[in-house]
Amino acid sequence: MIRRPPRSTLDRSSAASDVYKRQIMDTIVVILLSITYSLIIGIIFAQALLTAPVVFKVLDNETASKFLRRIFPRYYLIIFLFCLLAVLISYLFLERSFLIMAAINSSLAFIGYIIIPMTNSARDRSWDRLFTFFHRLSVYITISIFIFSITEIVRISLA
Repeated sequence: MIRRPPRSTLDRSSAASDVYKRQIMDTIVVILLSITYSLIIGIIFAQALLTAPVVFKVLDNETASKFLRRIFPRYYLIIFLFCLLAVLISYLFLERSFLIMAAINSSLAFIGYIIIPMTNSARDRSWDRLFTFFHRLSVYITISIFIFSITEIVRISLA
């Protein structure tokens, strides 16, 4: 799972020290990546289970619309930034398959961020079919990011 640099020295007495340092580094990388993906999952849970169901029950439609228009770009931006952190960690320390999955998650989060203004514009112009398309796309993107993040946590823990 972790890419290994060459030993720092050929002296046999330092071999145990190198192994110990690598074990610590492996543990730190696993913890950092697990925390990153856990934060992504937590953000998605908070939005899907706490924010979205409550908004239309507590706020009138106009206020709810204004609130959601402010929240969703930030929501995808935060997820995108955490995904970029996963890309960086994966690039520096892990196998290519982890990097590919982190890049896919980042791309999905970026697409989610980009389509929010288009979704709002379609809603404002009463283009119901286009709005429905963009809204469903954002839901599918979120579900995909969620599933990929869970998958990566499992892969990290098994590796």
